Amino acid sequence: MESPNQLDDFSFQRKRRSEAVSSADVDLLLRVISQDLSAPMATIQDTCQKLTMVCSRLNESFEEEAPVGNARGPLGHLVTKDIPEAVRRIRGEVDHMRCLTSGLLQFIRLGQIGLQWEGLDMNQLVMGIVTSMERKLKSKEVVVRIEDLPDCMGDEVLVNQVFANLLDNAQKYLDPARPGEIIISGNTMHGWSVYSVGDNGIGIAAEHHAGMFEAFSHPVVEPEGRQGVGLAIVRRIIDRHQGNIEVESTPGQGSTFRVYFPRAIIAEEGGGKEE
Repeated sequence: MESPNQLDDFSFQRKRRSEAVSSADVDLLLRVISQDLSAPMATIQDTCQKLTMVCSRLNESFEEEAPVGNARGPLGHLVTKDIPEAVRRIRGEVDHMRCLTSGLLQFIRLGQIGLQWEGLDMNQLVMGIVTSMERKLKSKEVVVRIEDLPDCMGDEVLVNQVFANLLDNAQKYLDPARPGEIIISGNTMHGWSVYSVGDNGIGIAAEHHAGMFEAFSHPVVEPEGRQGVGLAIVRRIIDRHQGNIEVESTPGQGSTFRVYFPRAIIAEEGGGKEE
């Protein structure tokens, strides 16, 4: 647990991470992501749908013309196996790109939106997230234990997103060789509410801890080599609340993410209190 001096150092850490991006740069990025990237993805999805329809019609023609059990040759295999599999992979990549562009848009806009400060019942908020994940958790036989959590101040939508992301990561990187367990706990310290999300998953090597909150740099690679912006968004949200996030992890044993949210409204750097 951190000392008061380390807690006082939050401001320096946030300032070091801040980005000098002009309003014009942000507007350009938003336009490129929302328009210039979205249009090609829609075209690709539409083309995939047409290919699927063509393959289906060709397959129906084969069934009408060829006797049952008669070999259809290379063309039949192409229509029934190769093309549908290629279309499935393309659609998967397009869906992944849509998730990335959505995450990037949110990441950029987080620096522009105002926070809606309010007192948050964290027991209720976290329980709601766990309930929404119930089917996914049950399918993996994951046990989730929620200890009594202190209240905090923050933007409910954004704080909800922080914990939803941390819980989703926890269940995603559990060790399939043993029963999964996730523990959410909390306490108060020096004007902060401190929450821990711990798991007994695969863990993260120490050399990866420093950069894991940067976009596309998660040390645990997603299926098919994918990486995203989830933890970068978490860090950005916490920065907006003037808080902090830390990780303790041991490979083969699990990870604990510790997040700090204020117990009173804090004026953002460069501005006054947000209502």
